[in-house]
Amino acid sequence: MPDPTPQLDRIRAQFTRQADAYARMRQTTDEAGLLGLVSLAGTRAGDRVLDVACGPGFLTMAFASRCGQAVGLDATEIFTARAREEAARRGLGNVEFRSGDAAALPFDAASFDVVSCRAAFHHFPEPGRVLREMARVAKPGGRVLVADMLGSEEAEKAACHDRIERLCDPTHERALPASELLRLFAEAGLEVVAQPRSTLHYDLDEWLVHGGPGEAATREIVSVLEASLETDRCGLDVRREDGRLRFSHRAIAVLARRV
Repeated sequence: MPDPTPQLDRIRAQFTRQADAYARMRQTTDEAGLLGLVSLAGTRAGDRVLDVACGPGFLTMAFASRCGQAVGLDATEIFTARAREEAARRGLGNVEFRSGDAAALPFDAASFDVVSCRAAFHHFPEPGRVLREMARVAKPGGRVLVADMLGSEEAEKAACHDRIERLCDPTHERALPASELLRLFAEAGLEVVAQPRSTLHYDLDEWLVHGGPGEAATREIVSVLEASLETDRCGLDVRREDGRLRFSHRAIAVLARRV
């Protein structure tokens, strides 16, 4: 089995460097979107919730506002430290943040009513392994929720998309197509009960800030996107609006029940 440590080290380095920029992104802090996921998961007042790869903890805290106890886990300690500070500022006494690896969750089996992961599956070298761990720690009848960008079902478009993502953030592994993600749920013994789709729109300059690529990588990203204006070669609906490059991610939120 591949050693996850090199990728974890890259993630820690990247997100330690980019912690402030990432925590300020609209998609990271969107309260309506966060509460929508909490609602989709059917969160109840007595639930115990685990938020895997929680980043700065905004989804974890959204869960905490509606459940009995919420636990956020992330590999990047600057995120968990800042999340603790923000939870204290909000007066949330039912939330805790821990450091750990999503592929080897430090929790007993059947420990949580809800297990979530948002905007992180594209970073995992072995997403199926992470999903199996999420299923393991969910109680029988518990809910497992994964929300992330989607890759194209067309191999060439998917490769172009992943190339752009890695140029911006080298910890990007692969955006999964919906068919593969749903297959992983089935293989993990999870029964999908909902899979709403959405579209996330970005201004290129705004999006670049979260990854902080250098000048050469930025020029290459612009070049690839400009080449996609006529043919949509990356499946990202690249366009110019008011003279600015913009594009869109297709996204999915898969909710399943552990049978």
